[in-house]
Amino acid sequence: MQNGQNAAHELPRQVVEDFNGNGLEARLGDAFRLSTVGEDGWPHAAQLSVGEILAVSAVELLVAVWPNSHTAGNLKRDGKLTLSLVHDGALLEIRATARMAAEQQTALGLTVFRVTVAAVNEHRAKYAEVTSGVTFRLHDPQAVLARWREQIAMLRAI
Repeated sequence: MQNGQNAAHELPRQVVEDFNGNGLEARLGDAFRLSTVGEDGWPHAAQLSVGEILAVSAVELLVAVWPNSHTAGNLKRDGKLTLSLVHDGALLEIRATARMAAEQQTALGLTVFRVTVAAVNEHRAKYAEVTSGVTFRLHDPQAVLARWREQIAMLRAI
């Protein structure tokens, strides 16, 4: 799993734990890049939070996205995605396929996709360590945390 070579076919144990839906408060500012393939064949980027991802196992995730977003449309049409995140001083590139699992979930009407991991590539430089990825600051952390808890509960019920 070094330098993008010798891809693994499941998520590292710590990543599964990080996406178990617990301890959301500790990860309020973390974002993860979800890339899909647009209708024009170009990559389309979206950002997800810990409140929108639930690890079911080391090879399966549930992901909640806005129903009318380009991301949802791309996943319905093509099903291919890459989830990128920082892990253990490296960038993880998780290639996967998705199929719709549920629509109109929670008050936000989210669409849920069941994501199956195909490959996990670790990109690590010998001379440097990746210390962070995309982060953000919430305007109303308590309201967002309440919404995330509702979304994780919904994902667990699927």
